[in-house]
Amino acid sequence: MLNRKWTMYILHHSHTDIGYTDLQERIIYNHIDYIKTAVNTAKEGYKTGSADKDFKWNCESYYCVERFLEEATEEEKQDFYAMVKSNNIGLSANYLNFNDLVDKEILSKRTKEMVEHFKAQGIDVKVAMNADVNGVSLGTLDVFLDNGIEFLFTNIHTHHGMYPLYQNQKPYYWENKDGKRLLVFSGEHYNLGNALGLVYNKNLNFMTKNYFGENEKQKAHIETLKDNIVSYLTSCEESGYKYDFIPTCVSGVFSDNAPPNPDIIRTIKAFNEAYGDDIHLEMVTLQEFYDKIKDRVKDAPVYKGDLNDWWANGVASTPYAVKHYKEAQRMYHLCERLDDHGKISKKEFVREAEDNLLLYAEHTWGHSATINNPYDTMVQNLDIRKTSYASKAHEASAKNLNRIAHSRGDKLRYYDLNGKIKAINASDRKGEKVVEFYIEVWKYPGVKVICETSGQEMVTQLSSHPRGVLISFIDFFEAKEEKIYRFEEAAGKDEIINTRVAYIGAERVKDIVNDYDPKSYKLPYQIENAYFKIAYEIGKGVTSFYNKVDHIEMLKQGDARFFTPIYENTKIRTNVYEERRRLGRNVRGLHAKKYIGDLTEVKVIDDGEIFTTIELFYELEGTYFSSVVIKMYNTLPKLEFKYKIAKKLSTDIESIYLPLTLNNLDAVLYIDKSDAIMRPGMDQIPGTCMEYYLTDNGLIYESKENTILIQAKDAPLLYMGELKHHPILLCDNKEENNKRDVYSWIMNNTWETNFKMDLSGFAEFCYTLDLVKTTNAEQSFQTMKDNGYGVVTFMIDEK
Repeated sequence: MLNRKWTMYILHHSHTDIGYTDLQERIIYNHIDYIKTAVNTAKEGYKTGSADKDFKWNCESYYCVERFLEEATEEEKQDFYAMVKSNNIGLSANYLNFNDLVDKEILSKRTKEMVEHFKAQGIDVKVAMNADVNGVSLGTLDVFLDNGIEFLFTNIHTHHGMYPLYQNQKPYYWENKDGKRLLVFSGEHYNLGNALGLVYNKNLNFMTKNYFGENEKQKAHIETLKDNIVSYLTSCEESGYKYDFIPTCVSGVFSDNAPPNPDIIRTIKAFNEAYGDDIHLEMVTLQEFYDKIKDRVKDAPVYKGDLNDWWANGVASTPYAVKHYKEAQRMYHLCERLDDHGKISKKEFVREAEDNLLLYAEHTWGHSATINNPYDTMVQNLDIRKTSYASKAHEASAKNLNRIAHSRGDKLRYYDLNGKIKAINASDRKGEKVVEFYIEVWKYPGVKVICETSGQEMVTQLSSHPRGVLISFIDFFEAKEEKIYRFEEAAGKDEIINTRVAYIGAERVKDIVNDYDPKSYKLPYQIENAYFKIAYEIGKGVTSFYNKVDHIEMLKQGDARFFTPIYENTKIRTNVYEERRRLGRNVRGLHAKKYIGDLTEVKVIDDGEIFTTIELFYELEGTYFSSVVIKMYNTLPKLEFKYKIAKKLSTDIESIYLPLTLNNLDAVLYIDKSDAIMRPGMDQIPGTCMEYYLTDNGLIYESKENTILIQAKDAPLLYMGELKHHPILLCDNKEENNKRDVYSWIMNNTWETNFKMDLSGFAEFCYTLDLVKTTNAEQSFQTMKDNGYGVVTFMIDEK
């Protein structure tokens, strides 16, 4: 027997997956039709006085509403607004169910647009819901709060994930850094209502079996529903649930992207007639649910920190498209910096970029059969369409960037052997900046570059470019300053051997220790400037990464050795689906093997006045080719490095990592997620994931005097901890969690459903490392972002 009278609030919705069940366009069109069906169902119910007048439908994501409003007639729009006002249609300020790739600025613009649109219709949007996804970033919390959203209803699916706070069906207040609070109700799986039996199905689904077992004796629908509800509520009472209400979501059928089902309201009425004295079922919109509980949960606890996403690892199943997306995102914001009043950018290109950046960051990725049937045409179609969102965002921003550069003088040519360039500091910060431009030419022996403002001749370096020659130099820029430089072809510098000094032999090999050329003989073993020294040895790998400013050895031995790629493999012993399902929240099997790159060759690529570049070649299991290219600037506390890989095809469970651990710094580690800054393992809601994190830009090691910034431009996923199968510790906010090893998790295929298995391909994944004076974490990340945009250069006409 239950120990209280209960009210169960029923929220009918369709979990929005842009993919997974069908082609993306089909799904979007279906959701438009679902809204029309729900409106017409309730409208007809009012006309006839039937039970359908009490039918309620919740639009889980605003994206579907946005598409509906584009397609709807004026009459359909007015009917929709009327049904929102009558509480037959519920709205949610959740634009889509995202992962942490989502761009905070764009999401905030779109959320504000929604709130203002409905305000103009006399409707206040104060609530949001999501389903399935396993996280919401601190940046998204700010988006909600900045746009007047007061309540978030979450329905986490614990497949390879988990709800926060060690228990679901739990209200709490989520506080941001400014002290603003969002009421959150952390609910059950979004198909709980289907598992209970709110929608009759003679074939038991796996959730019903998980929750209530398999009863061979068939009962009438309403009686079975009562038994299941009583069983579930008894469990809630026994586990300390203290309220007399509980929510459950339900879909029209037990599936994602499911249609509205008017039978649910009839089932509710039949149930209440039979058992309503003890348990009352009430169909509600999201706003109604919030209104009914907000005064009853004022004693809910308050938490700060990130609701880290368990499903973030899925994005690394498409590493090449994610790299493309990240560049599209940077290009979008670079356009904003160069055209801050929006006078040059075409608005339709801006909107196209925003639409597609949002769509790519939506959580679904591929078809449900991506792993167990990768040959299927629909699987291929969904994968290509998903990638197209990143590409269309890239294309739209590239179009605007071309227009902006042209408006600022770009002559749209790169063939001049003598001419002028314009260099624009895209940063809000002054400082020494690297300036680079290329000339499409077969041969260019030397160059002379003069700053027109100062008359100073720049120290330059020529290096190889895929289309000719790259010219590099360093100059000081004020914030957003632009400079013009003249360049002209010059004679090359022939190296003449000084035969009077013992530093080189007749075979032109510089292998003698000497003071005449104290650098060249060391390059096969180390590179060095005033800030760093990196040593390496074939057969041993990187042996030192010394910080000359702080006088500490930063290289950690073992798995986390910087500049050293790692491959991890779990062989398939069952089948490609089952082996992955068994992982749970681990990302490798118990029998996983780890392979650390074996350094087999060192090549000096460039050694000049501006920088030195070396390439470290590794033999690494799972790859046809694997190398790390390191560019060290002679006069800057800056490194650029990239991992080049030719990945083999395999159906095994695989991961590629590049360690980013720095040792002995006595530093606090920070990352940025959706433009919010946090200390992983510490600044999180208790009970959340701390295995891995999806970042905006990268990570910083903040020490007392100096801070090291590591920007991961192309590979945003970070793994923390040991590279072995282990019991999963949920976040307990201890300081020691922040001291774990850090890896760039470049690619993986750990999922058994909608994330890709095929990791094969060619790519380079780029990183930068800067050493700066410590200020605060926000300033450091702003510096990192500014450095990422760099100096924009192009040839201009001579005048």
